[in-house]
Amino acid sequence: MLGYYPGCTVRAQKDDGFERESMAILNFFGVYAHELSQWECCGAVYPLTEDEYVPLLSSVRALQKTKEENRQGLLTLCSACYHVLKRVNYRMKNDKEAKKRVGSYLQFEYEGDTKVYHLIEALRDFIGLDKLREKTVSPLSEEKIACYYGCLFLRPKEEMGLLDPENPQLMEEIVKALGAEPVKFPYSTDCCGSYHAYQKEGISQNISERIVKSAKKVGATQIVTACPLCKHNLEDCQKKWDERDKLPINYITVPIVQALGGLEELEKEEFQNQIAN
Repeated sequence: MLGYYPGCTVRAQKDDGFERESMAILNFFGVYAHELSQWECCGAVYPLTEDEYVPLLSSVRALQKTKEENRQGLLTLCSACYHVLKRVNYRMKNDKEAKKRVGSYLQFEYEGDTKVYHLIEALRDFIGLDKLREKTVSPLSEEKIACYYGCLFLRPKEEMGLLDPENPQLMEEIVKALGAEPVKFPYSTDCCGSYHAYQKEGISQNISERIVKSAKKVGATQIVTACPLCKHNLEDCQKKWDERDKLPINYITVPIVQALGGLEELEKEEFQNQIAN
């Protein structure tokens, strides 16, 4: 069983279905994640100054709590949380001074040895594309899906180590397993403007519009992402567009649930599996 770190944004936006859909997919395939008994906000942004240690503490607590609760690793759904947790983990493993300073604050030493998983990583490592393909009952043959990664999943390459930051293919492989056609577009790994949406709206607006228009140009019927902030920015940049010009922005879970038969079917089978066991 995995530990589960919800993070503030996903938990605050439960009505958008990302958390429910993610857990239904994992549970359907017999992969279970149990929320940590205690967790705090990771800070959302990784601290970039080398002598800044206090912002690391909440992530280290979550990583250590995962070990204490005997979980296989720590799962998160939010790419911002994933980015911070993964980089903090890397730093604890490789920066002796940071390890010493954080240990003096927390009164324990953490070795940087908890595996951090994002949802799409868990789909690959614990379920596999063949299983997704096998369980697909409603192939998405009419869909042309643009997979948008953004920047937080992928960079810096050495610290994140999930996918090739120049040519990631995991979401495309997931989409193909569902029977849909992944479409290539130039800005799949560009930043959407991130938190500039709340500080310098015009910057994020222009960047996000470029991403959406690029996906529309190659014939995408939807964009999928796994980042709440990316989803917000890509939707928000279209708010003044005519309805017929807008492109749906979905979490990667939406086409997966659709291809597997719908959320009610997934949760019904999960319930039956629990009774059988």
